[in-house]
Amino acid sequence: MKREYTIGEISKIYNLGTDSLRYYEKKGILSPARKDNGYRVYTLDDIWRLNTIKDMRKLGFSVNQIKEYIDNRSIETTTDLIEKEIKIIEEEIMPLIRLRETLEKKLKTLDKLRKTERFEEVKIEKLKERKIIFTDDEFLKGEEIDLAFRALESRDDSKLSLFANKDMGVFISEEGLEKGDYTLYQNAFFLVEDNESTYDDTIPEGYFATLVYRGSYKKNPEYFSKMIKVIKEKGFVPNAPAIKIYRLDIHGTSFEEEFITEIQLPIIKK
Repeated sequence: MKREYTIGEISKIYNLGTDSLRYYEKKGILSPARKDNGYRVYTLDDIWRLNTIKDMRKLGFSVNQIKEYIDNRSIETTTDLIEKEIKIIEEEIMPLIRLRETLEKKLKTLDKLRKTERFEEVKIEKLKERKIIFTDDEFLKGEEIDLAFRALESRDDSKLSLFANKDMGVFISEEGLEKGDYTLYQNAFFLVEDNESTYDDTIPEGYFATLVYRGSYKKNPEYFSKMIKVIKEKGFVPNAPAIKIYRLDIHGTSFEEEFITEIQLPIIKK
């Protein structure tokens, strides 16, 4: 094994630029010897330092933190470093674990919906309170929906995703419900987990008429009419705003016939 290495050799071995090596030397972390011709020579003493630098940089430690550790190594400081490493790893892992759990839930929901034989069936059910984040700006045009969802997603890209993550939907305005124009949207929203501490509002607990359908959104008037008819037959009246949830949309399939949409209408007794 060689005992001396040039700056070029060290640069290749550690995949570090020569400017970085000179910077670490300037900061006092490395101290290569000099040949008579002035060229730097890295010895085994620099090798362990470089190993430590590489590992600590991977974990996000600053140059000053690395220097402090190298200059004051002991069992206590090493124990403290390992504990910090574990904490950093846990902080990186937990968002991925939560994302995996959310995706697994979404996958189960999609699989259940794909296999269901109860599409287009009106159901009366009590739904629990649901937390949401939503757009502040009201909008009317259907083509603005994706922009509204993207605006919401950008608030926290680590938690919200248009692809197979949180359920997203729109509120249909009271005016739209009265006119039978179910493209008059009021706000776009994402449903968030019950344990989320950050949210804008909630959809209150209550009784809803619900219906899940496949295919084009052009079917909305037909299904809302069917829903309102059943509601009235059962002694209820609709209570705006209506809700449309995109269970599977253009972000998940290019085939319109595969779209899965759920419409929900809050109801009260006459």
